[in-house]
Amino acid sequence: FGTTVEYYEKGWPLTPPAGGAFNYPVRDEASALPRLDLIDTERHRPVASSCPQRPRSKRQIVVKAGRQYARPGEVFAFEPRELHAGRCEEVEIVLENTDEIRHDLMIPGLNPVFALNVVGPKTASASFVTPDEDMTLFLHCHIPAHDKVGMMGKLVVGKGGELKAAPQLTTLSKDRKPYRGVGTVVATTPRAGRLIVNHGDIPGFMAAMEMSFPVTPPSLLNGLNAGDKIRFSIDGASSAIVSIEVIESVK
Repeated sequence: FGTTVEYYEKGWPLTPPAGGAFNYPVRDEASALPRLDLIDTERHRPVASSCPQRPRSKRQIVVKAGRQYARPGEVFAFEPRELHAGRCEEVEIVLENTDEIRHDLMIPGLNPVFALNVVGPKTASASFVTPDEDMTLFLHCHIPAHDKVGMMGKLVVGKGGELKAAPQLTTLSKDRKPYRGVGTVVATTPRAGRLIVNHGDIPGFMAAMEMSFPVTPPSLLNGLNAGDKIRFSIDGASSAIVSIEVIESVK
């Protein structure tokens, strides 16, 4: 989205549609990113640039996103998980979100980055241009922790190659402040040590939304059931839930 020669002579809009793609600017390798403790910073550095020439071909790829595509041990997933495109090709991604929450499809290593978000159940689409070289790029849902419970994949450009990733950076937050929230349990994934909770506003940390959090220790998940109303604390440095109190149990 917005990655081609003068937007294809102004053929694409200069601003993204509501609920559609973000028109990210071209970045340098040292560009800053917000809340580095909430995202995997090394995977959000540019590793390949979109083809600067007029695309040589076009294609459309339909990607479904939601709980129903998850495999055992996962919560959310894309289908398909491996996308294929040609070199210097215009690719339209049609993202079909079957859940009643927001999912993103982001290719963070692409410069400019491609990101499409949809609050479901709904479908949206946006386009980008692939690099003019054979490579494989990582893609994921940019909602914090969604990729860690299944929503990730790869884009194979041309003949593909090793998954391109930028050098890892050590950028964990030094914020040790605890943050407290209240919400309703959506699901637990004990094997992954994660809790999905539909929470209210967490002042200074996160707006109200449905989110997956790591839980330390995972034993805090014992006895929790979907629908339980809980009060919890989050460690500011790790973004992990470190205490849980059941306010109202469904059982």
